Amino acid sequence: RAKNAQNILLKNLMDACVGALWFWATGYGFAYGARTDSTAGNWFIGNDLFFLSNGFEGKDVFHSWFFQFAFAATAATIVSGAVAERCSMAAYAGYSAFLTGFVYPVVVHWVWSSDGFLSAFISDPFLKVGVVDFAGCGVVHMVGGAAAGVGAYVLGPRLGRFGPGSKPIKGHSMPLVVLGTFLLWVGWYGFNPGSTLMISGVEDVASKVAATTTLAAASGGLFN
Repeated sequence: RAKNAQNILLKNLMDACVGALWFWATGYGFAYGARTDSTAGNWFIGNDLFFLSNGFEGKDVFHSWFFQFAFAATAATIVSGAVAERCSMAAYAGYSAFLTGFVYPVVVHWVWSSDGFLSAFISDPFLKVGVVDFAGCGVVHMVGGAAAGVGAYVLGPRLGRFGPGSKPIKGHSMPLVVLGTFLLWVGWYGFNPGSTLMISGVEDVASKVAATTTLAAASGGLFN
């Protein structure tokens, strides 16, 4: 609603600001860090590259951190709508830091790291296949959705939304809703085709992913 628009906007900005700092400090290390002096990688959680230090530039590249930060921030923003209009700024900042700095990175390590116990890239993957997650369909949205569910349960519904005397609560600006829809739609062309992690040599895969993304967005908009 209009009376809470500023609060919602600040919370979304908070996700990007707090998420960037905590994913830099601990998140990327927990997700992908692997100490070179270990005989085997850690199957549960990363243990290197905190604050992008300890030889980060010789072990990984900055565009990898930036790309993975976008996924972490997305997982965090999923919760903003679920707790809209009934969560304090300080509590939300704390949640955002904890999710991007620890919770989400640990799940990333399980599935996407070459050392994770659910990874499809280890020598003996789980169920001989491992967890195949392209572009974060499970890692990002499962973590964000689970956190959103817990937040909504703890806070409860907005006052006057359900029960005796309740009435529908409408958004304050349909133009902004439509603009946000298009921003998400177009932004996903970076997430999904970009998850091929390269263009040269995989053009057909990237273009197929772009086409699938288009059809999925169009179908969702038509039938939602």
